[in-house]
Amino acid sequence: MFLAELLSLCVFPLMMFAVTAGHENGRGTVVVAVSEGNYIILPCSLSSQESLVRTRFHWKKDDEREVFVYDAGLHHNNRCSGQDEHFRGRVSHFSDQLKFGNASIIIRNTKVADSGDYTCDFPFHQPDRETFNVTLVVGAAPKQFVGILNISEVRVQLKCEVRGASPKLRVEWRDSDGNILPAEEPQVSHRDGRYDITLLTTVTRTNTNHFLCAATQEELSHRAADEIFVPAQLFESCSGDTVLIFHLFLGFFLRSSFCLSVCVSSTLQRNSPLKLLSETRDTMFL
Repeated sequence: MFLAELLSLCVFPLMMFAVTAGHENGRGTVVVAVSEGNYIILPCSLSSQESLVRTRFHWKKDDEREVFVYDAGLHHNNRCSGQDEHFRGRVSHFSDQLKFGNASIIIRNTKVADSGDYTCDFPFHQPDRETFNVTLVVGAAPKQFVGILNISEVRVQLKCEVRGASPKLRVEWRDSDGNILPAEEPQVSHRDGRYDITLLTTVTRTNTNHFLCAATQEELSHRAADEIFVPAQLFESCSGDTVLIFHLFLGFFLRSSFCLSVCVSSTLQRNSPLKLLSETRDTMFL
């Protein structure tokens, strides 16, 4: 029951991952999140709502990289130079909103490297200079792979790989009742803001033999999952006979992995692998 509910929930966050979201973190900084390859609006507006048409404001990332400058009609998309190459051609403002004090910008084709702290500054605003802070989180949906790594006596070792995720995520193995399974220490590698994580667990026979690898990105309220079914035959000792394992991967947003296996004795080894696979498939899907 738990697996069915969790798998049904996983599809919708994946589909809605492109939707932007924002909230204040309690320190006057607005936090916004978006998926890679989409667009995001970084909000910035004067509380007085006075016109910005004839004044200056600028956006910077991490206090040093020039994101966007507007100066009394000049800006980075016409004759104003100095914009960081990383943002060139991807950032624009809302010219029709300047008269209302709106200095928000939009970043298109978002990249993981866009993640960071942004400031919107009005250096010549009187009587008090105003500065706004925005933290941007650009996420990359993880690609998951589950499979069987080892078989020993009545135990099966399962492997879950999550590749190219950003920001860092939590990976867990669960049984069909939703219980978190004991697992080895995750193997984590990090490059260019993306994480690859491998998590191994060893399982024994259960009522369903269904197991789930769940990956959660808290900052993005995003969860993805991959399910694997382990046939009962794999929990039976083959007494030294050869074990043949076949995998079928099904699904669109989620892949369910079905493992077909045969213990091949010396008398059965005369049969061809294709015949064994055919016989096993017929048995599994009756």
